[in-house]
Parts: sequence; structure tokens; C-alpha cells
Amino acid sequence: MRFHTEFSQSMAKSKNCITIAFLFIGILVSLESSSQGLFSKKNVINQYTTVGIGGGSSHYFGELSRPRYFYYGLYTNVRWNINANYTRYLTPNAAARLQLSWIRILGDDYNYSQRNLEILYQNLIRNLHFRNDIKEVTLSGIFNLIPAYNGGARDRLKFTPYLTVGIGLAAHSPEGEVPLGLPDAGTWTPLRDKRTAGQDTPASTLKAYSLVTPVVPLGLGLRFKVNNKIDITFEGNVRLTNSDYLDDIGNDPYPNQAQLRSYIGEDVAYSYRAEEIFSRTDVNRIPLLIQAFSNIPGYSGSFDPAQIPQYYGPEAQYGTMRGNTPRKDIYATTQVTISYIISDKIKCPVLK
Repeated sequence: MRFHTEFSQSMAKSKNCITIAFLFIGILVSLESSSQGLFSKKNVINQYTTVGIGGGSSHYFGELSRPRYFYYGLYTNVRWNINANYTRYLTPNAAARLQLSWIRILGDDYNYSQRNLEILYQNLIRNLHFRNDIKEVTLSGIFNLIPAYNGGARDRLKFTPYLTVGIGLAAHSPEGEVPLGLPDAGTWTPLRDKRTAGQDTPASTLKAYSLVTPVVPLGLGLRFKVNNKIDITFEGNVRLTNSDYLDDIGNDPYPNQAQLRSYIGEDVAYSYRAEEIFSRTDVNRIPLLIQAFSNIPGYSGSFDPAQIPQYYGPEAQYGTMRGNTPRKDIYATTQVTISYIISDKIKCPVLK
């Protein structure tokens, strides 16, 4: 029931994703009407099927990895993905692919801010982090940039560039490490029920975010023919989503900590982590905090950890926002996939 409710809410908010899905279907329909039809007797010779498995890297862009500095996200807090797919090649130019993926993404203010502390000092002070294991199913069209073959799988080219566009659903659940001083410190725990922005509490109008979101994968790839049965592909994808909470952080202010504590108890520690002296990786933050505070406009004097709530937090004079990026979250993947052709026999069209 919970999954069904979240699914319905997510799809109701995703008009743009649905529009893209209809566009994708329209492209396939237009292909059906060309070249005497995708499934015409004259075109059946060009159709074959593959199954594949692969993996690669994953990259997150959101509140903890600013899209403006996307290049930092290409080599900071990089994680992994694995996938399996079923692909039906329909014409020399087009195919349809069903893909299942498990994608881990991670964001960490402490690691990310060190790429440019003069600009990202606010991230260093905020000290939030998350990880998210995304389970994704997508249906994509594959469009070869040059005709790949004209006589079945055995006639395909040695090298084929292509692009992809599709639609899908992603189930996710952001997690954070349990703070020091709490039971099971250092282990990972789901964050949505911690109400880190005050969601679903009496003092807030925010509602809990959905754990299901539509995704639109867009990508480019290169396909190499190894032999008559095997291909290797290298592909880069960007996933546009309808969620601002893959990282548990929306464009929201800090909630009132006293009210949050009275409602959920010690779990309030997940909402505001700027006063933690150690990073997620157990590194003492004081040396970098001294540098970060020196970049605050108008700040002067010797740094004291007790000053942190005055500058960042629910009642700070400088920054009271947990998140500061109103855009939806994005994640990207690189994938190396090995595909096996399960139907490559030459088929002759039926004569009338």
C-alpha cells in the first residue's frame, strides 16, 4: 500500500517525464511506419536480441554536489553501479532496451568542500552527508548514429556510436551515519523517518518525500563487435529525476531543534550536524573549520567551535538553510557492458 501511494504521488507530479515518455513512444511508432514497418516481412532480417550485464561508476549532483561545479562531482565521492539488460534490435538504426540497475550514490560536505574551500566553505561548516542505493528500471530507445548492419546480427559493424533516451522508475532511500554518542554510532540508517527538515511534524507544513521517483535517462555510447556473438559497449548516462530528496536535503530551512526533539527525541542529531568535530570519515574538522570561518564575510577573531551555531543552524545569523539548490537532483553513470546475442540466425522474409 505504501509503495502504491508513493508511486501514485510521484507520477502525478511528473508531467514532464510523461511527456518525454509519449515522445519516446512516438519515435518508435514513427519507426514502425517507416521502411515498410518495423515488423514487416521485409524488415525481419534486421532484427535480433541480446542480453547483457555491466557496471561502472556513479556520480551525484544536488545540494551536496553543486551542478554549477559539476566537474567536481566527476571525481569526488564517486561510487558504483551494476546493471542487466534485454535489448531487441528492430532496424539497422534503432533498438528498444529494458534495463535493471542498482546504483549507489554518495554525497559528503567534508570531502566535496575541499575541492575549493574559498567558495565551498559553507558546505564544510554544514557537514552533511548521505548515501543512497537506487534500484532502477528503465525502458530506453537506442538510436545508432550510423546504420549498424543490413543483414542481421552477423552483418553489424565493428564500431557503432549511438544515443539513448528513455523513461523509468527509481526506488531509493537516503541513509546517513549514526552520530557519535548514539547507539550503533558509525553504522548507516535511513534518513526519511528522521524528519531532518521537520517533515510531518506539528510545527511544519512539509510532507515526507516519496521514495519512488520517475527518471529520464539520456546517454551516448560506443558499441564494439568482439565476434559474432558478443558486443562490448561503453556508455555514459545522465538521469534526470523528479525528486529533490535523493540526498535527504531539499531547499528547506533548518527546523526548530527544540520542537523537533520534543517530537522525535534524539533523532534530531541527524538534522543539524555542523557542530560535530569529526567528519563522516573520522577526520578532525577543526583545521579546515578555521580556514572555512576565515572566508565568512565580516568574520574576524580566533575560531571557537562554540561559535558554529551563531553562523550556521536553526537560529544562526548567517545561514539557516539546510539546502540551497532548488533544482531537482541528478545522477550520472558510466557503464561497461558485455552483451551476448541470443538470436543471430539469418532470417529470410516470407515470400508472397
